[in-house]
Amino acid sequence: MPVSLTTWRLLVGRFNGSKPCHHNCFKSHIVKGKYHCYLLIVLMLLLLSGNVHPNPGPKRDKDYNFSVCSWNIGSVSVHNFIKLSLLSSYNSIYKYDLICLCETFLDSSFLPDDPRFNLDGYNLIRADHPNDVKRGGVCVYVKNSLATRVCNISNLNECIIIELNLKNKKGYAISLYRSPSQSLDKFEQFLLNLDQILYNTSSLNPSFVMLLGDFNAKPSSWYSHDITSTEALCIESLTYFYSFTQLISIPTHILPNSSTCIDLIFVDQPNIIRNSGIHSSLHPNCHHQITYLKINLKVDYPPPYERLVWDYNKANVESINLAIDSFNWQTLFEGKNVNEQVYLFNKTILNIFKNFIPNKIVTFNDSDPPWVNEQKKNLDTIEKPNVQSLFAEWEKTK
Repeated sequence: MPVSLTTWRLLVGRFNGSKPCHHNCFKSHIVKGKYHCYLLIVLMLLLLSGNVHPNPGPKRDKDYNFSVCSWNIGSVSVHNFIKLSLLSSYNSIYKYDLICLCETFLDSSFLPDDPRFNLDGYNLIRADHPNDVKRGGVCVYVKNSLATRVCNISNLNECIIIELNLKNKKGYAISLYRSPSQSLDKFEQFLLNLDQILYNTSSLNPSFVMLLGDFNAKPSSWYSHDITSTEALCIESLTYFYSFTQLISIPTHILPNSSTCIDLIFVDQPNIIRNSGIHSSLHPNCHHQITYLKINLKVDYPPPYERLVWDYNKANVESINLAIDSFNWQTLFEGKNVNEQVYLFNKTILNIFKNFIPNKIVTFNDSDPPWVNEQKKNLDTIEKPNVQSLFAEWEKTK
C-alpha cells in the first residue's frame, strides 16, 4: 500500500521531536517490526538532502586567532601593480588581518583614493618617504572588520603604529622600514625614535606588542650564517631591553650568491604566538620573502593551585628567637655533609616558623577577577531566609 505525502511528513516529524506522534495515519502504517525500517529510510533521506549536514557540531569561534604578514614588496606600482594582484591571490588563501608592506615606492603622485590600491575587505594606511620620492615607504592593509586606530606616537617617518582591540585585549602592531644607507647620525636618531616608540607602547600596558618590517640588520644570533653588524647589535640590545623576542631565524633576503635574515618580527609575548615563519616571494624579481605570524588570543588560565600563606603580622617573634637559640644545632649537623646540613637547616627553621606563625593552605584560581576575595566567595554560602517563615512572622505581628 503506498504511503501518502502527509504520512511521510508525519514520519519525519516523528523523529524530529521528543514527543511521539499519535496520529491515526501514523499508527495505520507503523506495525511491529517495521519501525526500524522506517527510521533507516528517514535517516537516509535526511542524509541525501543537500542542505542537511550529518553532524554540524558547534560553531567554532575563529576570532581567537589573529594573523599578520609582512613583505618588502619592492614597489607596489611596478609592472602595472602586478605584485598587488599576486598579493590579493595569496591573501585569498591565508586571509590575514594585517598586511604590512615595505619599500612601497609611493609618493604624492599616487592619490590615497586610487582604485588600483584597493584590496577587497581592507583599508589602506600609508607612510611614504619623507622627501616625497619613490623610495622606501611603508603601508598597512587593515581588515575593515577590526577595531583599530592609527597612533601618532612616532617620530619615525617610515613607520605605522596601529592600536588593535581584539577580544577585550589591546595590542599594538608596529610596521617600519630602515634604509641600509643610513648615516651614523641618522641611525642614532633611528634608535632614539625606536626606543621612544617601545617605551610609549609598553607604558600603555598592552596585552601584546609586535614589531615587524625590513630592518636591514643581520646579527648572527638570529641567523648563524650572517656577519653581525653594528646596527644589528644596537637593535638587538634595544629590543632585548624591552623583553622582545625575535621570531625569524632563516634567510628572508635571498640572492643568487648570498642569503641574509633582515626581515624580522619582534614580539613581547612569545607565549601567545601560535605560529610564525616565512613564505616564498610572490614575484621572481622580488628577493624578499614574506614573514608572518599567528597569535592565539585565547590563552587558557592555568588550573587552580595551592600555596602556603603566612600571616606575618601575627607572628610570635619572641618564641621564634627562643626556639632557634635553644635548639641543638651542633648535634643536628654532626657527621653531615654540606648538602645534608642545608636541607636539615631549612627543614628545622620551617618547622619553627609553622609553630609560631599562623599559616594556612589557600587555593588560588587565576581565572577569578581580582576583586573576588574569600569574603565575597563566602557570600554565596550564607543561608538565605525562608520566605514562608518570613510571611509567618509577619502574620504574627499584624
